[in-house]
Amino acid sequence: MLLLLGVLIAAAGCVQEKPTYVVAVSPSFSPFSMQVQGTGEAYGIDIDVLNAIAEDQGIRFVYEFWDHAVIQSKLDNGEIDLITAWIITPKRQEKYLFSDPYIVTGQTIVVRKDSNLTIDDVLSGNAIIAYDKGSVYENLLEEHFGTETFNKMVAEKKIIAKYTQDATLYAILTREADAVIGTDFVLGEKLHQYSPLTSLGYITDKNDVGFVADKSNEELIAKINAGLANIVASEKYDKIMQKHHVAQLKDEYLVGISEENWPFTYVGEDGNLTGFDTESLEWIAEKNGFTVTYVNIPWSKNINAVATGKVDMWYSGMVITDERSAKVSFSTPYYAAGVGVGCAKNRPITKNNFESGTVVTGYVTKTIMGYWLEDQYDQKRYAEMVETGMIKEYATTSDLLNACLSGEVDCIVVHEPLLKSMANQNDIQIVSTYDTKNMCGVAIQNGNIPLQDLIDRGLADLEASGKRAELMEKYHLS
Repeated sequence: MLLLLGVLIAAAGCVQEKPTYVVAVSPSFSPFSMQVQGTGEAYGIDIDVLNAIAEDQGIRFVYEFWDHAVIQSKLDNGEIDLITAWIITPKRQEKYLFSDPYIVTGQTIVVRKDSNLTIDDVLSGNAIIAYDKGSVYENLLEEHFGTETFNKMVAEKKIIAKYTQDATLYAILTREADAVIGTDFVLGEKLHQYSPLTSLGYITDKNDVGFVADKSNEELIAKINAGLANIVASEKYDKIMQKHHVAQLKDEYLVGISEENWPFTYVGEDGNLTGFDTESLEWIAEKNGFTVTYVNIPWSKNINAVATGKVDMWYSGMVITDERSAKVSFSTPYYAAGVGVGCAKNRPITKNNFESGTVVTGYVTKTIMGYWLEDQYDQKRYAEMVETGMIKEYATTSDLLNACLSGEVDCIVVHEPLLKSMANQNDIQIVSTYDTKNMCGVAIQNGNIPLQDLIDRGLADLEASGKRAELMEKYHLS
């Protein structure tokens, strides 16, 4: 018994503790690092990545919470071993040792959706800019405006520093600031919470993000690089990104459409999906190396499908409205659509019949035509016409068309391009058109900045190449 006890004690004495490193993380830098309320534990992408690396390399990380404004001095003083989520720049590499990149991110500007600001407005100094103090954006703003102008804007409170990214966004919401500068990962994740805000797109090329240590700590960085390579190869890394809903560019996208939205997206005579939007997107996809899978979704469910991530985007002649913009983001507009009123050829009506409200009118539910009719007749009259059956809603374009041809309604209200397609293919005639210039855009989940940028660049390339003009002529939209 004594012999066994001696063996156990000797064995215990041979057990070596894992090398332990102190990591500085922010308590409110979602999705990279956060502090769980109640338990005080660290949580986020950085913690999950480092814990996976620690398990792989047989080391241990201890996390301490510090604001961005002080972490650099903590590293310089040797109080911590590692900083997470630092953009790798040549200037920083002169002083510190970086790991291999574990995320590629871009710098973006976020504004209120109702601000009508552009990137040029913000970068020309015509907006109050908030940034996270101690971040790379302080240097970026100083380099962009020049030291003298930067200091003047700070003194005049045209550039304001906050201690957390949440505080910068709150400054926009309370109108203390007009714009926030930050990374797509951080701001994109926040936009899921702050739906009144949107990204204006990228202002610089993408940047590599890495873990940073003192230049003397080569052993730690070597272990991090080895562990990072292993977790990427084992798919642990991908699972971490999925867990934190990180928006990244993909090889394939699910695209919501209406199969009856002529001439944007519809099923052709050969049974295949075609249309102006379909061909536009497939051109963009080919140029950018991704594929698309289409999902036919009723208009009554399309915004919810985008907002909840059931599809990556809706690309099917959707007009940008304030109500829709409150729930999703939109690409730059790619087409201005008017409104058309039509009727069956064998039961012709006049523009005066329609505008006087003496005929039964139909439209597809959850499209902007309901709002347009409400404006046309005024809110009270519109409500009375709905109640008395003089205005009727239909679930699909086919249902609406059949109601018109059968005499269930006297006229229909749709997009002008759709009405022209109906008139070319069915016993429908055009009663009148209205030059409302409703702007169509691609609906994208709020916060998916990489996809929004991809589509915006794709639309710009489509225009510049001459392909858009070709498709406009093909589908009689010019």
